[in-house]
Amino acid sequence: MTSKGKRAAKLDPVIHPITRLSICGLLASGANWVEFAALRDAAGISDSVLSKQSRILEDAGYVEVKKGAIGRRPRTWFRLTPTGRDAFQGHVAWLQELARVRPDDSGDGAPALGTAVATREGR
Repeated sequence: MTSKGKRAAKLDPVIHPITRLSICGLLASGANWVEFAALRDAAGISDSVLSKQSRILEDAGYVEVKKGAIGRRPRTWFRLTPTGRDAFQGHVAWLQELARVRPDDSGDGAPALGTAVATREGR
């Protein structure tokens, strides 16, 4: 948190890869606990990718994992921890600040995000 009570905008290298960013975003916007298959399908990733990326998030203390069964079928559920939610919100705030940067804001003459693509495509 900043001195004004706003969440500190900060790049989080654990969350930054797009797959982990997607997982955190889905967990942040979803129900308290999200079932493995629902998260996998919503993120559009394979079982093995979700397993690996969720383990990284769990090891960082960002995701809590609960295992159980429904009938005889094993199930796994995920949710963001308070630390994970804070890290995700700080990372999103950092991305929003990055998206607002303009060439005259940076002082180094670097083009704004998207300028090179728009110029190259003749827009």
